[in-house]
Amino acid sequence: MKVHSGLTILSGLFALANAHGDEHGGHGDGDPNANYAQRHMASEHHIDAFNPSTFFQLHDLDRNGILDRSEIEAIYGVHHEYSKRKTPTEEAQAAKAKQVADAVLAAMDANGDGFVTMEEFLAKGLDALPDFSALGAEGHHYDVESEFFLHHEEMYHNTPETQTDESYNHPEDIEHFAHHEEIERVEEEREHKYEGLADDGIHKAAPSGEPDAESELKPSPKYTYTRARKDGMAPGQPDEWKRDAEGKDAWGQGESGYKRPKEASDKLRKNLPYKYKFKRNWGDF
Repeated sequence: MKVHSGLTILSGLFALANAHGDEHGGHGDGDPNANYAQRHMASEHHIDAFNPSTFFQLHDLDRNGILDRSEIEAIYGVHHEYSKRKTPTEEAQAAKAKQVADAVLAAMDANGDGFVTMEEFLAKGLDALPDFSALGAEGHHYDVESEFFLHHEEMYHNTPETQTDESYNHPEDIEHFAHHEEIERVEEEREHKYEGLADDGIHKAAPSGEPDAESELKPSPKYTYTRARKDGMAPGQPDEWKRDAEGKDAWGQGESGYKRPKEASDKLRKNLPYKYKFKRNWGDF
């Protein structure tokens, strides 16, 4: 599929749109004698062979063995974007949802508890499901882009000959491309706003009388981080110990002889055994 880049192309296609008209028909067209469930499974799920149990399980979204109102509404795509487009107000949309759910429950809910069980569904069968296509509830499940591909692109533009620019002249094509144009327009406006650009893509000038934002930028202040010693030792103290040790006799000599070191400078005496130099506290050696 080719997405055209200008609304001018789209406007030129409106003259050809009516030629498609009824020929395209609604989504899910097929065997006119098929019931709603059969048409729905074929058009939405690409499943032609199935039984009532399969249909029930596929649409029992929370797998709790019953169909509640929300799941019944989902079977008909009541709240899908395509369905909402055919409903003028939120009140009308709520009324449509109620009408659909009420009709299905009236047809299948044997005990009147507001739910349809598997047993009740199998007892009534697929033919009991009403058709609400006239209300715009055509059973769509997927996002708009996927629905367009599934129900239009795949059916009417599936060959090179039907993928030319001239071929995309159906009402669905025009609506789809216009939607893409609007998305691109909004996205472009958002990017311009983020980048400080005008609508024409040119940088906006700084307001008169006010400094340009870039001129106001100043380098961040530089910080010097210091970390205090946990043992409370003053800076330069180890050097002082070394000087004191140089004035003392080597290990095993002099007055201290082989005595155990008592001061920090004693641990720095020459020939001191390694065991006395073992670091037990910060700055021992």
